[in-house]
Amino acid sequence: MNDRLNRLSRHVCSKLRTLGFSSPREAVVNSLLKAALFASLKTEEGRFLRGSLTFADPKNPDIDIPPCRRADYPSFTPLGHRMPLHTGALAKLFRAVDRWSGSIAVYGTPGKKLFVWEVVDQLVQHNVHLNRESPTGFAAPGVITVNIEGIADISVYHGILFLGRVTQDTLSTTESDALSSEIVAERVIPELEPVADRIALALNSEEFEGDVRPRLLEAWRSTVSRICIGLRRLGIGGSLLITPRPLRENLEVVHPFRYTRMGDSTALSVLDELYHEGTQWSKPGFPQEASPEYAAELGWAQADAEDRASELTAAIKLVTSLATADGLVLMDRLLRVRGFGVKITIGTRLPPIYDGQDFSHRGTGARKIDASQFGTRHGSMLRYCHADPEAIGVVISQDGHVRVISSSGSRLLLWQNVRLLSHDQGVAAYARQMRGWRKALIRNPVPRTLGFTAVPKTMRALLALRRK
Repeated sequence: MNDRLNRLSRHVCSKLRTLGFSSPREAVVNSLLKAALFASLKTEEGRFLRGSLTFADPKNPDIDIPPCRRADYPSFTPLGHRMPLHTGALAKLFRAVDRWSGSIAVYGTPGKKLFVWEVVDQLVQHNVHLNRESPTGFAAPGVITVNIEGIADISVYHGILFLGRVTQDTLSTTESDALSSEIVAERVIPELEPVADRIALALNSEEFEGDVRPRLLEAWRSTVSRICIGLRRLGIGGSLLITPRPLRENLEVVHPFRYTRMGDSTALSVLDELYHEGTQWSKPGFPQEASPEYAAELGWAQADAEDRASELTAAIKLVTSLATADGLVLMDRLLRVRGFGVKITIGTRLPPIYDGQDFSHRGTGARKIDASQFGTRHGSMLRYCHADPEAIGVVISQDGHVRVISSSGSRLLLWQNVRLLSHDQGVAAYARQMRGWRKALIRNPVPRTLGFTAVPKTMRALLALRRK
């Protein structure tokens, strides 16, 4: 484990240098990761610790404050006194500061011990966005954020940029985009085409004609990812089998259950979002700002989009709970549930299994995977996907690993370390984007404001008002 932590520290510092940061140094990052690791192994009142650490310089804690600071933007609040960073202190603080809503701010330099100095609040919007429950959200402040996901399971981020993850047995510096792969897309797009055509017809606007198909595909990926995220959070594992024509002789559907709401709301959410956007920006074919109907229609369009998002969230939570039952959840390609508690009864011999990410670049020259390292849940899904070339299998292990299984011709493919969260991975592209944003602010300075309107945004400003 120490070797993996050392390698992750080097990798994190290398990415930070690409982003233009010289601090923290490798020794400091290593100390921070070790503190997080030891905390993840400790229990407090019978529960393993979960929490978040944010490395930030007290002299300049927030490195990229937006010109318009909104009410729910994260901020740093000092603790009554600084304390050394050690497992005992984290045990108490993690219990008090939930990772979903806040983070513990720490700092240190080479040769000096790390210390806890502030609490970061208002991270709910960031985490809601990261977990795909909202299309927008703020990036986490500070230079790096270390999240304790589970026992000896630590992830490192800069803002919304994924820097690396170490678990009990693996080190990951990138995650595979299995759900965004061409192989998976080729199976899903034919089913989405008729829906995309009808959405374009309903919008009756050429402005969004090219947006519908990619938005539908992204909504499909997001829904599958959110089910996996939910199962990973529960820590009990589960499986999803997505196929248009199930091989009934190889499946025992213990609980037939025709639940269409999740799949339908996934598609309809795209329609409602695009209609709201068209109304909001007065696209051709939508109510215009000068018309008396505009304000009312904009409000109704926003309400419909929000209601649909709430419907989809609730439907995803139901399907996630179905996946916790013994057996898998069976769905068609539009993510309409056909049954749960499904058992795979096939026992065919497995062909060679190729790494899916590597196969997309090298074909049959890709790295092969030894199936014996997996348990019965993976083995049965591999066998079924070999027999059903149209199937997409998703397996979530109890330890949080997510794997996607499909085929390409007669080749059986398996993707490991699948990316689920809504984060970036391309360090160079992210660095260019941030440099461009900072240069634009220098060339065209924008007045810093609190919120959008002119009414007071702080209690001090409010109480300073005097009657004329």
